[in-house]
Amino acid sequence: MSGSARRSIALPASALLVAAGVLSVAASAQPYAISVVGIMVLGAAHVLLATRYLAGRVVGAVGESTGWLLAAFVGAMMVVRVASAWSPALGQRLELIGSMTIIAIAAWLGLRGRARWLVLAIVVIVAFSSFVHVPWYWHVFSHSHNLIPLVFLWDWARRHRAGTGLAFTVLNLIWACGIPALILAGVFDGVINSAAPEFVSGLIDPAFVLGSAAPPHADPQLAVRFLVSFTYLQLMHYVVWMVFFQVAGRSEIGALERRFPAIAGWRFGLIVAAISVAIWGVYAFSYIDGRAIYAILGAANVYLEQPIAVWVLLAALPARATTGLVRRIAATG
Repeated sequence: MSGSARRSIALPASALLVAAGVLSVAASAQPYAISVVGIMVLGAAHVLLATRYLAGRVVGAVGESTGWLLAAFVGAMMVVRVASAWSPALGQRLELIGSMTIIAIAAWLGLRGRARWLVLAIVVIVAFSSFVHVPWYWHVFSHSHNLIPLVFLWDWARRHRAGTGLAFTVLNLIWACGIPALILAGVFDGVINSAAPEFVSGLIDPAFVLGSAAPPHADPQLAVRFLVSFTYLQLMHYVVWMVFFQVAGRSEIGALERRFPAIAGWRFGLIVAAISVAIWGVYAFSYIDGRAIYAILGAANVYLEQPIAVWVLLAALPARATTGLVRRIAATG
């Protein structure tokens, strides 16, 4: 790597590593409070900002029919999350089916020849295994969602910092995988506060917060470590979508705004503010209801990023293995 290439990734990589150091300590000190309050205060805004970048990333590459298909995917999954509010067990299974379907269709649209059938077979096997172990599927799903930004960080460096994609990704793996591994190994135990503040207990059962991050049947100490790891990665998730890509992804955001000027500039800020305030209003009456409404909105981020992440990863394959959709995505930005 040349000296100019090293300098081109030094600032963004250093900024993310510094943020990781600070936020890992914060998450260890107050995992319950940050997990509960963070999603309440920043959740809606992060979903909308992430969705804006994701849509801008592919707006110049997808055709009208594929664009409508993406919108239909997202809309359907939002409906599924409405069902989850009424019947969590049914909703979880429907969402599992929907997620696997989206990934399979995205791979089918992005690949050519026998590779399509190979990936489809893999998705079917994963889906079947997940149905057999639904609690484990949701544990892996919840934590892996916080790691999806790694795909887009690699993609950004590949396009905007020529020759630095691999190096930038390796540096990001330090905060995305290295620090969580240290947390789970017990290195942070000396600074972890395992007690939930009283105000958290007034909003939601701390056992629910712990259980949502811990693997099934985990002992209390391991469960708290998983909560700290999840809370830390949740904070980094916010940093990447709400700060990094809003600054470094100006070209992608600009592409979306040129296509849809009605949501450009201050108008988008107004939308973010209005939706955030509305959801905060629901939280004010009931934290559980606020989380349910947020989860419905959150489907936009989760199920838009899945197919786009598939296409972005497929862009690393030889052109002969992929369709025009993937080649256009690889060439844009």
